[in-house]
Amino acid sequence: MHKVLIVDDESWVVESLKDLVDWNSYGFEVVGQAYNGVDALEAMRVHQPDVVFTDIRMPEMNGLELLQRGKSLPFPIHFVVVSGYAEFAYAQKAISYGAIAYCLKPFDEMEISGILLKLNKTLNAAKPSLDSSLIHLLEDPNAENQLKLQDELKKYDIKDWNTAGIVVVVSVGSESLPDIYERVIKLKIGTSKTAYLLNSRQSEALRRKWTDELPIGVMGIGVSEKITDLKEIKIAIANADLLAHQFFVTRETGAYYPQAFKYNELNQQMMEMSHAVRDRDNKAVNRIFEHIEVLFKEKALTIQHAFQVYNMTVSFLFKLGQTENILYSYEQLLQSYKHVFDMLDELRSLAKRYLQASDSHSLETKNQAFNSILQFVTLNFREDISLQNLSDQFFMNPSYISQLFKKEVGETFTAYIAKLRINYACELLDKDESSVHEIAEKIGYHDYFYFTRLFKKITGKTPSQYRNDEH
Repeated sequence: MHKVLIVDDESWVVESLKDLVDWNSYGFEVVGQAYNGVDALEAMRVHQPDVVFTDIRMPEMNGLELLQRGKSLPFPIHFVVVSGYAEFAYAQKAISYGAIAYCLKPFDEMEISGILLKLNKTLNAAKPSLDSSLIHLLEDPNAENQLKLQDELKKYDIKDWNTAGIVVVVSVGSESLPDIYERVIKLKIGTSKTAYLLNSRQSEALRRKWTDELPIGVMGIGVSEKITDLKEIKIAIANADLLAHQFFVTRETGAYYPQAFKYNELNQQMMEMSHAVRDRDNKAVNRIFEHIEVLFKEKALTIQHAFQVYNMTVSFLFKLGQTENILYSYEQLLQSYKHVFDMLDELRSLAKRYLQASDSHSLETKNQAFNSILQFVTLNFREDISLQNLSDQFFMNPSYISQLFKKEVGETFTAYIAKLRINYACELLDKDESSVHEIAEKIGYHDYFYFTRLFKKITGKTPSQYRNDEH
């Protein structure tokens, strides 16, 4: 059974949530409850719950602070934030702080049941192997944990680690590495990621093997520098993890080893990007993108830098705080783009559309909640988005969202989506060799004839006429 802690400053809320669903039938048991953030933090240390349901507004320590402090504990916790205040700002902060869900009071049985189903699946998939219990030793490198780590290394016959050294190997993919036959410490660090601690001699032998052929089912392997200080293991895992994702940059599966990356050069380019966006200088933005693309082609940057480029560019365009609006994780980048150059193409197109837009006032309004909706629509206009989707996503009435579009943007939601799609279709017709039918599919229209009628209504030309005129 997965353990649950419920936190709310009103006891009747705690009891109503406990009685709402049959927790055991979903694989959970409520092991404790707390009525303020301070007591909740102590209860988390005692019970080590898998999941915490917490209210946002509480005395002494609110739910968002509890979430932040809970994330620093040496064991993983999934947070579900609940509130009686239907304000997107709370949901946005909760998700950016690491909450996996946000729901409103009074509780809906179907909503809570759905969350528990997803959580049960996630927790079962991430169930640690026997060796993964060692992860908490790496989180807090105190003297006691150092001694425990030394005992584990002896147990796995990793000898002379303090002189010969330890190497961390991280693999990304659906399969574990089949080539490691000797005893090693194996840590499951993600759904499709595994870290291995092994002696440097074994890593050298495997290096030659992986250079010739990567194991089936493995997309990337990252190998850290040799370390002789156990306090450095956590950093070595992070470095090997970055290298294991280098296939996102190189467009090739393979094993990757430590090298010098051009951090400072990218930082300089992103500083110039902020100035170019501020000045609405599209030529400068394109020049910066070209420079960044060269850095990636030289394999001088990592997926961490791709993550940085994506978030900072979107932040510049939408004037959002970088620290509170984390838009993607590495895994989301991999799900959204085949490689970093696909990502750069989309960012370049996004920047062009907004820097050249005559109605730039529509990118930012006085209504902060609506700005978040506008940002979401602008980034996802090719998807099948409806007012109901937005209502579910941002906890607002669909009719109210519709009114906001007319008030803040000056046109209906449908008209705004159509304008974004047709503008993007114009870009594709100008530079893409795809057929008109394929372009219609790319921008979210599956009815070719509807697309052509809409295109002519907005541009005054059919798609074919537009392409011929541009060429």
